[in-house]
Amino acid sequence: MHFMKGRISMNQITLDVILFADDSDEDILSFQFDNGEGKVHLNSDSCQAEMKEIFSNLIKLCLDNDISLRLIIDESYSRGLYKDVCNEYVQDLQKELDTIKERIRRELIE
Repeated sequence: MHFMKGRISMNQITLDVILFADDSDEDILSFQFDNGEGKVHLNSDSCQAEMKEIFSNLIKLCLDNDISLRLIIDESYSRGLYKDVCNEYVQDLQKELDTIKERIRRELIE
């Protein structure tokens, strides 16, 4: 990390988040991390645990980077409700990341 007049200089990263349905018609929200894909299977019992794992990975990534989430909806994806919910979720997740990263960074500096 580079310190400049009380500010931390960070790398800017745009992380694609892709909403699609796989071959078995399961709805998936896929986070495209540099070290691999993080999938959230929206119709499964593991959805909450997968979301927590993704959030943990995002927090770690926020320590050294400014992250911008970009939702991409697969052209063949047709479920309107999931489109709306995932769009809102990604926006809320972005706000949460922006808020928490500042708090974490301040604590690391102190």
